[in-house]
Amino acid sequence: LRNNGMIKNLPDDCCAEGLVYADRTGIHRTIVGELPAQCAALNMTNINVQRLAVMAAKSGNPETVVQAIALDPLTSSVLTLKEIRDMVTEMLDAESEWLPQFGNRRPRPTPTIQIPQDVKRADVPIDPALAIFARLGELAQ
Repeated sequence: LRNNGMIKNLPDDCCAEGLVYADRTGIHRTIVGELPAQCAALNMTNINVQRLAVMAAKSGNPETVVQAIALDPLTSSVLTLKEIRDMVTEMLDAESEWLPQFGNRRPRPTPTIQIPQDVKRADVPIDPALAIFARLGELAQ
């Protein structure tokens, strides 16, 4: 259903699930009220992905498709940005008959970062929390 105030702390124009009841006059939604803040935040993650997907479909901009898919928590946890760009290109090629708004437009190639060979790499985890944990482990020894 379109939210329209059913869940107070989600946008009115998003899709929302909620309890409904039916009688002889039709189908009626129930008002949920506010979700706990953490639940609303989790929902907003999905709502933002859906909004970007709609924007991409309406505009025919393949970069917006990449942005929507890259923001999806599941996809971004298993694919790199290059893999996402490649997947979007493959999808647009395979489904071009059904996605005429994209025409021949495809995502930009993934930029490559050239690292000079004389750069000494640091032997630390990329994640700051893991780097701190690793350093505390060294200090404890």
